[in-house]
Order: sequence, then structure tokens, then C-alpha cells
Amino acid sequence: MAQIGNCCSEQLVGVNDALCFTIDLADTATDTIDLWNNNTTFVINGTIMVENNGINGVTTTATLMVNGTAVPGFTVGPGEAMSVTMNNINSIGLVGAGTGTASVKVSFSLNYKF
Repeated sequence: MAQIGNCCSEQLVGVNDALCFTIDLADTATDTIDLWNNNTTFVINGTIMVENNGINGVTTTATLMVNGTAVPGFTVGPGEAMSVTMNNINSIGLVGAGTGTASVKVSFSLNYKF
């Protein structure tokens, strides 16, 4: 059972948020689709997973963008899935490239202390 109250004592409190959703991703012409933004002053780390359920050779690839920059080597083709754990996450987004529209599942677990 959770203890309510006294949550802002001098001791740091750890928080873990988890999100999961599916988007239809088409070619975005290098424009990033924003999925999440850190609107706090907290330093946030976490694990991000992208699963591309498109059809190989027919639908788009999905490139993960963190803090406005492509994550090196993190382009997920149709039928593939990848994950990465990172520190100091301020934004999460995707860029689609190719033809057709892919069903892409995105999930992330974010951790911070206050």
C-alpha cells in the first residue's frame, strides 16, 4: 500500500513511468513526430523500445530521435524491434522513411528522482 503525504522530505524519491502505444508511421520527409517531451526540471533516464510491424520491402522504417538527434544505429526496419537505454532524455520522437505506412509500437520506461 502506498504511503500518502510526506513525499517531499529531504530523501530522494524514485519514480518510474511506463508508456506504450501504437502509431501508423508513414514517410515524414525527415520531420520528427514528437511522442514525448520532458516538461520538468528533473533529469530523466530510461529504456525506449520500438517495434516495426510493417511489411518488409513495402512499408517505412522508423528512426528513433532523442533530444532532437537521431540515435546512432537505431533505425528499425519492418519486422524488426530494437531498444536502447539512455540518460538525460528530454524528448522522444520518430522519423519515418520509405513508402507505405507501418504500424509501429513504441514503449518506454522513464525513471527520475525528486
